Amino acid sequence: MRVILVVERKHLFPGLSPQGFLPADAVDLTAVADRFFFAERDYMEQNSHFKQIIPYLVLRRGRGDQARILTYQRRAKHTEARLGGLWSVGFGGHVEPVDRDAEDVAAHGLVMATAVRELEEETGLTPGPDAFAMAGYINSDSEDVSAVHFGVVFTIDRDAVPGDDDALIALVSSQAEPHRALWLRTTDLPAMTAPGRAPDGGSFEDWSRIAVAGLVGGSATP
Repeated sequence: MRVILVVERKHLFPGLSPQGFLPADAVDLTAVADRFFFAERDYMEQNSHFKQIIPYLVLRRGRGDQARILTYQRRAKHTEARLGGLWSVGFGGHVEPVDRDAEDVAAHGLVMATAVRELEEETGLTPGPDAFAMAGYINSDSEDVSAVHFGVVFTIDRDAVPGDDDALIALVSSQAEPHRALWLRTTDLPAMTAPGRAPDGGSFEDWSRIAVAGLVGGSATP
């Protein structure tokens, strides 16, 4: 049985649940941390009264016209079947009990500990907590998979990391998560998040459409 960190929806949003990309000051996770608990994932996947906390990690590089984001296509046989084959701009995963034992959990918190672990597992990169910039949150009830999750969005600037774009693509592609990885210009991404407009006629997942709209601009809906 796998257990993951959850919080009752009403503690995140005392009133109506705001939708889309939320600014970093929209939710105070520290203030509701005492409401977090670990629960069986299979049960929580069917219960939208609770939200599973997910660090969502966006890798960026370049400035101005050269700004780009690392995107990847999930494998068709993904651990989350509802996301299999879709393109994404974010790496990440569930907060698990093992994260309570991380070295920096006391200094940086449980969600950051998970973010650091997930980035290493899914990309092979180990920049440390100081490389993560809190960007905001994702909340969406538009799809079953989104309705039971709450994204904590971090950006990681890869300009400080040695290696060109191809070297980072090779590193990320050697991990278990991506089927294919590409750097895409931020100016091109908003139009590509419409259904069927991702590379090779694919589509981006719901959270990626929202993240691009929040971080880059444009609409999260086609």
